[in-house]
Amino acid sequence: MKLKKIGAIALVSALIFGSVVINDVYGMERQKNLSANTNNQIITPFWVEISSVLAYISANGNTLYPEVYVEAKSTSASITGTMYLEKYSSGSWVNVTSWSIKGTGSVFLSKSYSGIPETKYRTRAVVTVNGESAEAVSGICDI
Repeated sequence: MKLKKIGAIALVSALIFGSVVINDVYGMERQKNLSANTNNQIITPFWVEISSVLAYISANGNTLYPEVYVEAKSTSASITGTMYLEKYSSGSWVNVTSWSIKGTGSVFLSKSYSGIPETKYRTRAVVTVNGESAEAVSGICDI
């Protein structure tokens, strides 16, 4: 019993420490569940239909490259959704543009967009895989 208690304390400590030391965060949300990728430590919610949902953003000069990768647990699963490019303005995230996500099994979507200098951007994806929904948010990209 004491070994289980020590294991539980170690797990909680690792989760707290992992959430404090953050460089780039890639988060996913499904209802109240949160998934984060921090320094190769991944905490994911329990999904029945979804294997992974990843949102990413990078830039070269003023050109932004938002990307989303969605993988279902089944190669025949239907994937639909929207990838949003958002900018930070007046204390909140505002939609700049969006693209449709549609495919079967797995989908990779990559776009380019000419951004405004000295503006913070992020990618957000809202997807449904065989009726199961999830949301992923990239880290922040400053140009």
